[in-house]
Amino acid sequence: MRAVLRWVAIGAGLLLVVTAGLGWASYRKFSGNIHTDRAADKVLARYAKERPRALVPQARNILMLGSESGQGGQGGQSGPSGQGGPSGSGAHGGQNAERGPGSGAPPGEDTSDAAVLLHLSADRRHAAAVGVPRSLKVGVPSCPRPDGGTSPAAYEPFGRAFSSGGAACSIRAFERLSGIRVDHHMVVDLAGFDRIEAAVGAHTGERRRELLRTLTREARGADTLRHPARFFGLVDTATSSLTADPGLSTLPALYELAGSLRKVPDGALAFRTLSARPAESGPLLAALRADRPVPASPSR
Repeated sequence: MRAVLRWVAIGAGLLLVVTAGLGWASYRKFSGNIHTDRAADKVLARYAKERPRALVPQARNILMLGSESGQGGQGGQSGPSGQGGPSGSGAHGGQNAERGPGSGAPPGEDTSDAAVLLHLSADRRHAAAVGVPRSLKVGVPSCPRPDGGTSPAAYEPFGRAFSSGGAACSIRAFERLSGIRVDHHMVVDLAGFDRIEAAVGAHTGERRRELLRTLTREARGADTLRHPARFFGLVDTATSSLTADPGLSTLPALYELAGSLRKVPDGALAFRTLSARPAESGPLLAALRADRPVPASPSR
């Protein structure tokens, strides 16, 4: 869930960029920080016929992937150079293992999330952040590789889709699993957001909702505006840590999306994780497809 918590920090910070009335030079700087992933869009267009259709057009589904190294959406072509895939291995793997009831992961299995789906309802009255475990076995399609080759189709852990073919491969694997049309995607450099958490005094070990409140309060608070150097540093780091599809890689687009999230009433943002046992996630995925509030997590 760390990816969605960090994304909320971005949204709150970008709202301040606009509402604080920053000059054109600052706008250009922060907007230019965001990397645009056009390569994934081209791949998704190639496989458009196999993708699910949106059942509720006004709802929005954003798939957020974490990168340890700033790798771009399609094998790093659209972002800074580096190697690595979605978060969950290495230093961040253990921290990502915070799980709520009903995660369904067998004991000893890697429970970190390779992605988080942020679902915003059409009326913006409810939302859900749904973790997709790295270890969840899915049908990963044959995907174009950044080097020009093609990865074979395989039934394997979801976390491997990104290394096989970048964001486009992860999106296609998730859509096959869920039947949910992904409208937008973001790849977040988690190293940059460690610095944001440190700057606002938030700790990953805090309860999710408390961390959300901490980040949002810091971004909206008067103290932030009284310390412009700190504020500019936070927004500079946030925007530099993002790679997004062309429809989400500008400040106005992120501002609109953050505004939509702010419309969701307190307590109406649900946190869930797909079960390692696919049948158990059926009701959750059905609710997301139909744009209904997600069912409660089963108690243990």
